[in-house]
Amino acid sequence: MRGEAIVMMFIFVGIPWVVGWIYRTHLSHKRFMKVLQLKAEMNSRLLDRVGTDPAVVEFLKSDAQQQMFDVKVTDLGPRVPPPYMRMLTAVQISFMLLSAGAGLLYIREFMEGDAKEAFLFLGTLGVALGIGALLSAGAAFVVARMWNNLNDGQAKA
Repeated sequence: MRGEAIVMMFIFVGIPWVVGWIYRTHLSHKRFMKVLQLKAEMNSRLLDRVGTDPAVVEFLKSDAQQQMFDVKVTDLGPRVPPPYMRMLTAVQISFMLLSAGAGLLYIREFMEGDAKEAFLFLGTLGVALGIGALLSAGAAFVVARMWNNLNDGQAKA
């Protein structure tokens, strides 16, 4: 019985998680390649227009050229600021833990013997961790709000 439960957990949790991670990595790579392609096209157009002008050749040897033609990860588009990303991640984790804990507590009613106690323990742990993560997101929100107010006060002074 325990071996079947582990296999089922692997199938229904592990495989979708790995497939999601692969898909996310693929999308990130695709976006990076798009930026790289756009930069390469811009560079080739610029070089086609200026030709072999000695000033351009000198520019290509300088550090300014390196900065201009570098592809940075930050060029991949607008990103959510880190405090908001931490809050969003904490909220997502809290809902995931709360739903898993509630599911385990619900399934506990259909179990017999020691399994009932194990599901009670795991369900309670999941709900407690979910509530903790939700409180963490709330605390991060309050701190971010206070930090923005502090920064606004410094900017006005």
